Formats: sequence, C-alpha cells, structure tokens
Amino acid sequence: MKIVGHVFRLSAFLLNGLVAVGFLICAYSPYISPVHHPRWACAGLFFPIFLALNAAFCVFWLLVRKRYALFPLCVFLLGWGALTTYLPWQFTKADEPKGEVIKVLTYNTLGMHPEKDEEGKEVNPILDYVLQSDADIVCLQEFPCDNKTLKKELKKVYPYAETMKFSGGNGVGCFSRFPILGTKRIPYESANNGSGAFRLEFGQDTLLLVINHLESNKLDAHDKEVYTDMLKKPDEEKVKEGGKYLLHKLADAVAIRAPQADSVAKYVKEHPYKYTVVCGDFNDSPLSYAHRVIGEGLQDAFVERGSGVGVSYNRNHLYFRIDHLFASPAFRVLACEVDNSIDASDHYPLWCLLEKKGEE
Repeated sequence: MKIVGHVFRLSAFLLNGLVAVGFLICAYSPYISPVHHPRWACAGLFFPIFLALNAAFCVFWLLVRKRYALFPLCVFLLGWGALTTYLPWQFTKADEPKGEVIKVLTYNTLGMHPEKDEEGKEVNPILDYVLQSDADIVCLQEFPCDNKTLKKELKKVYPYAETMKFSGGNGVGCFSRFPILGTKRIPYESANNGSGAFRLEFGQDTLLLVINHLESNKLDAHDKEVYTDMLKKPDEEKVKEGGKYLLHKLADAVAIRAPQADSVAKYVKEHPYKYTVVCGDFNDSPLSYAHRVIGEGLQDAFVERGSGVGVSYNRNHLYFRIDHLFASPAFRVLACEVDNSIDASDHYPLWCLLEKKGEE
C-alpha cells in the first residue's frame, strides 16, 4: 500500500508540474512575439484553465500532503503579475478625491442599431445609456459615422464630437464635454479596423485620447458553430480538430494585431502628453502582446480599481475582457467597472473615474 501511495503522489506531483509549466507559459505569453510565434502568443486565452487546475492542486495537496502545497503556491507567486492582471481584486477603497475628477466611458456599440420595444416603438438603448451615463468623455467603437440623427442626439449632451470612419460606414467616435483640438488616424494596415488620436483641451493642459478598434478575430458563423458544438459534445476527436482549427484562426488574427499594437504604442511614446488615455476594443485579453505593449508606461484602470474577471465580450459562449482603458500616471484611478446592466451589444461598456493628480 505504501508503494501504491508513493506512486500515486509521484504521479500527481508530475501532473502538477505539467500544469505549472502550462500556467507559466500562459502567464508570460504577452512577451511572445505574435508575428514569429502566433500560436504560442495565444496561450494567455487558456490562463483561466491552468489557474483553476493549479488552484485545485493547492486544495488537493493540502488534503493529501500539506508541504507539497508549497509547490503550486510558488507557481502562483511566479505568475503573480499575470494573476493580478487577469483577476484583480480591491481590498481597500480609493481615497477621497482632492482634484478634478472625470468619467471616461468606452463602448463597442455594434453599429448602435435601434430596436423595437414591447409596444413596437423604435428605441435605441445604447444611445439612451450613453446619454444617461454622465461621462465626460465617451469613446465609441463600431459607431455609424454617417448617422446624422445619432450625432445630433449625442451633441445635445456632448457639444464636442469627432468621428473617424474606417469601413462600411463604421468607425470610432469621440464625444466630449471638453473641446477637441485635433484628430489624427494612427497609421497601420487594416481592412476594417483602426485607431484614432484625439487631442482635447483639458484645463490649461492637453489630453491625448487614443480610441482603438484593433483587428477582429474574424470568427464567422461557421467558426462559432464549431466552438458551440465542441462545448455541447466534447468528444476527444471533435475537441482536437475543432480546437486546432479555431487556434489557427486566432493565431492569424493575433499576428495581424501585433504590428497594430506596436503602431499605437509608438504613437503614444512619440506624443508624451502628461494626461493620456488609451482605450477601446483591443480584441485581445489582458494577457496578450497587444495589452502589454500598448500599456507600457500607463496604468490599466481595471487592474487598478476593478474587481474580478471583468468580462466585456458576451456572445457565443465566449466570455473575455477584451475592452481596456489605460491612463497615464498623472491620473489616479478612483473606480473602474465593466457595466453588464445593458445587453444591447456584444460588448459591455467599460467606464472609469480618473482624478487629475496635478490638482492636489
């Protein structure tokens, strides 16, 4: 029996070792070049799986052989940065603000199409949400730039507005209570997506706002059907073939996003405004090359003051935080939340409160 127990524990420890390797690959995948190693660069998407498995081993070893629990705990420590980026948690409240506070909202609106209510009346829940958000700066992606009616309604609350059309009439839009001094499209290759830089008058200063809609993963109806079928009937062959097919598509997209992220990061570094906000739909998780590169020198508002996974994409059984908001160190993040109270788009809006440190 002792031999059986020893073999069992050794096998479990080796399995824990494999989980540890997987966890650390996922944790450090943002440092893998998607251009040269696109599939490995997608490893961050599997982080929650290895997180759960390593946590399960912690519990297992505490029940079976307590001192062995130090191993999965050390693995967590080695990946602590990734863990707190993917799953931030706030144990203290932010101090009372002393300076000027602004609210910034970023939202992929899926075209901002109107709907019919129960009485058959045409309504636009996304428009209503934005108008009632009390945000000072609104950053919209997949905004119908040619829709004059929507622009007119938004300008009732936001007198300063600029849009940037990419393709098919959709693009990004900045709607602000602060005057917009200028705009520029950040140059990079993309058929349907893009990033725009907006300079806003911010008291005696200028605020640089970059709104992004990086390359989509291009999962069509067939791809989503493959994924759903894998979840409903997860037999070995179906999961293997379906997983390989979907990973190939994700790898293609992440390789395209990498140079786009490089272009955005380069633009921000070449325009070092004290007050900078970079936000939008990155189509990439918190553990990705795009998130890491664009966020260098900035603070992720959700990591600073958000809690939990913060799922922002909510369709087709795909639940990820792919909408992000970064702020320069001249701001103090007071609060940040993914608001799932509205379900009119395939994304939830993300908002944050930023305090101007210079006013302290």
